[in-house]
Amino acid sequence: MMPYSYAIDKEKGWNMRNDGWHDCIREWWNVDAFVRGEKNYSITASFEYEKETPAANLFFTLFDWDENKTYDLGSYEDDVSTIKCNSKYEVNISYKSSWMKGRYPKYLVHLENKGVIVELELKAESKPKFVLEDEGGILPMGFGYYKYSFIPKCRVKGWIKINRTFEKVEGTGYFEHVWGNWSYNKPLKGKTISHYLCLFDWWIKNKNISINSITLASNNPFGYDWCWASFDNGWSLFYGAIPFWLEEIKFGIVYLYDGKEIVELGKIHYEYLDGVFCEGTYIPTKIKLVAEGNGKLVLIMKMNKNPHLYKDYLDSFYWDKLILYECPGEIEGYFINDKKIDLEGHCEIEIERQISIFEYLLFKLNPLQNGLQIIFISYLLNTVLTIEFYLKPFFIDVDIQKIRDTNENDWYSMPCNFFVQ
Repeated sequence: MMPYSYAIDKEKGWNMRNDGWHDCIREWWNVDAFVRGEKNYSITASFEYEKETPAANLFFTLFDWDENKTYDLGSYEDDVSTIKCNSKYEVNISYKSSWMKGRYPKYLVHLENKGVIVELELKAESKPKFVLEDEGGILPMGFGYYKYSFIPKCRVKGWIKINRTFEKVEGTGYFEHVWGNWSYNKPLKGKTISHYLCLFDWWIKNKNISINSITLASNNPFGYDWCWASFDNGWSLFYGAIPFWLEEIKFGIVYLYDGKEIVELGKIHYEYLDGVFCEGTYIPTKIKLVAEGNGKLVLIMKMNKNPHLYKDYLDSFYWDKLILYECPGEIEGYFINDKKIDLEGHCEIEIERQISIFEYLLFKLNPLQNGLQIIFISYLLNTVLTIEFYLKPFFIDVDIQKIRDTNENDWYSMPCNFFVQ
């Protein structure tokens, strides 16, 4: 296993050699695409290795939009030798019968498992970019760190074969490459103070803190909310947000590609309009996003297909598991700079949560016009407790609900839209 002090390339800008293998604790190459043939599909896939366990994973999910079918085609927790990384200067990866090759601006990916084959050519229309590139492009994770490069828009063409059915497809795609040194089992191992100082300096300039309520929750910075969107007008979007225990402190970023350049919007506010309980935590399935910077972006993104769930149990006394809940859907809203531009299209949403042995907890103080609302939620105790105090006239209202039927095994059985903001 590589040591956690392994040094990441500190160059700010992206360069051609970044496509290749970096031989660090964790690394993945990811593609997403919305394509159309005889039917409408979306694909999300990642080639990944991690040296902490160690293990290799092939994430490969195909969503059939027309029939609302989800094909889980991944291969997980394989021996780390299953993935072959053959070049430090370009993408050249193999994983059993799947592979990916190429170098900016063109990549070819072949995904094959369980009788399904997808082969796509991605040709970049936008330039690659690091997240927070102007601040050095090195992001902390716990006490570890990583670099996150992405191409928000690619033109895609290829074919899909499901059992004996073959069809050509074309559409829009996304490519990302992430590498670094961090731990999910021991997230507080490492040395990253300087990276946090750079990140804090950026956040101070873009901070957006709400004081309308006080919400303490178990959502933590080891998880994330992520979305890639392709709009009908040719624009595309990258969105990432990191949850914090105090939910009124928002941290996230948007990169909006307008067909010419990638615009950064760093002042973020988001609300969870709806969601489900899953594997002991809360998953937002409808999110309102407001992002400001060089313009103002207002969007509502929602999952509306059959989701895919990945979970990984962790080797830790306190941290129980990590889950990744992914689902495509629709996105709509507008962008205002010199003029208002309406936006609508498709999006791929991924919600990752690192869950402790106490599962989901939330305590919220919400001022009312003539009183105070207190909400307490515990998935472990299967309880949602709501107390409302009113002063004139004095009145107390108490409501207790169960989160789930104790005989219910369906992990997305209870939608909820009344407590998380």
